[in-house]
Amino acid sequence: MNEKNIEPNEAEISETVGENRLIEEKDAVEQAAPQRKQRRLLIAVSALAFVAIAGLAAWYLLSRSNNQAGKPVPAPRSINIEQSATDTAMSGGQILTIAPEQIERAGIKTEIVGEQIASEIGGELAAGVVQANAYRETPVISLAGGIVQRISPELGKNVQSGQTVAVVFSNEFAEAQSRYVALLTEIDNARRNYERTQKLVRINQPGRTEFDQATAQLKTAGAQLEEMKKRYQRTVKLVQIGASSREELEQDTTKLRTAEAEAVAARERLARAKQLLDINPATRSESEEAANKLRNAESELASTRQKLLLYGTSPQRINSLRSASQINSEIAVPAPVSGTVTSRTVNQGEVIEANKELMRVTDLSSVWVIAQVYEKDLARLRTGSGASVTTDAYPNQVFRGQVTYIDPRLDENTRTAQVRVELENPNRALKIGMYVRVAFGSLGQAEQTAPTIPASAVQNLGNQQVVFVATSEPNVFEMRGVRLGAETNGQYQVLEGLNVGDKIVTSGSFLLRAEWLKQHPGN
Repeated sequence: MNEKNIEPNEAEISETVGENRLIEEKDAVEQAAPQRKQRRLLIAVSALAFVAIAGLAAWYLLSRSNNQAGKPVPAPRSINIEQSATDTAMSGGQILTIAPEQIERAGIKTEIVGEQIASEIGGELAAGVVQANAYRETPVISLAGGIVQRISPELGKNVQSGQTVAVVFSNEFAEAQSRYVALLTEIDNARRNYERTQKLVRINQPGRTEFDQATAQLKTAGAQLEEMKKRYQRTVKLVQIGASSREELEQDTTKLRTAEAEAVAARERLARAKQLLDINPATRSESEEAANKLRNAESELASTRQKLLLYGTSPQRINSLRSASQINSEIAVPAPVSGTVTSRTVNQGEVIEANKELMRVTDLSSVWVIAQVYEKDLARLRTGSGASVTTDAYPNQVFRGQVTYIDPRLDENTRTAQVRVELENPNRALKIGMYVRVAFGSLGQAEQTAPTIPASAVQNLGNQQVVFVATSEPNVFEMRGVRLGAETNGQYQVLEGLNVGDKIVTSGSFLLRAEWLKQHPGN
């Protein structure tokens, strides 16, 4: 009885459980349906947002590339070791740390990533030659002739403005100093003579007046005496014939004696005045002559002083020059400007004339490049336009300048015109006479550059090319994947992965690769 009752109960229980499970599954399905719908909606919205962002990014990159046409700048990205070398979505590099003592043992050397004119640009680059900037080229000239006792700087040496570059033994220099000393003495004597004559003129002025007055008085007294003599003689004759009285004769006699006395006094006064003039003989003409001598001596002294200054004598040295014992025959020739000695025309012991060029000093911080440009390209060239210069001597460096002159004359044989490019010359890298290639901005050539690295810096890791970039830590390097162009003369153009100015390992990179594989087995 009990067993019969139990069995139906178990069946009912099983049926009930099954129904409950169906109900739960149905409820679960009904509850999951909205969630699936929400998830599908979220995925659709995300996809639309991604497409929009990708479109904006593509538009930005296209517009940016259009704005910078002809000026490709490689992205600062690097290939991940696990990615393909052709994958442009490059990720950051991987860090490699080695022991500091391994750096020296491995012979690791680094270089700065340079740049080259991009190989894909159109047009033919113009050939050019480096020349000195004529506006910064100054001759060193000896203004005095003589014997070259010393000449110190050699070709290629740098000199500073005011530095003594040569010493010349010169009679002309000694004579100029001797004349300067003599003129000092002459001026002292002339000044003393002038001052003395001025005093004598002032003293002699009253004596001259007295002499003139005495002379006039003597003439008057003499005339009166002659008249009195004639009158006296006439009165005497009249008295003898009885035509005049004795009283009139006495009056005329008195007047004659008075005239004689006045004449004697006038002669004495004139004699005294004449004695004063003999004691003080200076006249105004003598004073003027003394003044002229003083002015001429002072003028010649100023001219001689200027000559000594041109010879390179300092004002302090000239002011102290007072006696013949101070005269020096050696003249120091200073450098007029700072720069590099680019030519030298004399040696020690040579006899030179005045105004002889001894050497030439050039400021090489700026140079000219004279490019030969074909006539078909001349119409598009403009002064002031940019130009880029490269040379085989520095294959990973571009020098930038601008066009400053276009020769109006055309060479009949080559059908080219000379175009002058002026550019800065950092570290004096460009040498005079060096052959270069010139790309002109107005011809669509300049500024189309790409980073370049030596082939020794590139290592292969699987199917990828990598380089090791130096970090701020001397024993820490970043292994970075790169995408390279064709190799030319041992140099690769970097299409992606490096920037100009990055510091990379160029010697010892193979050992760094081996160390990385050692630290990362299986890669």
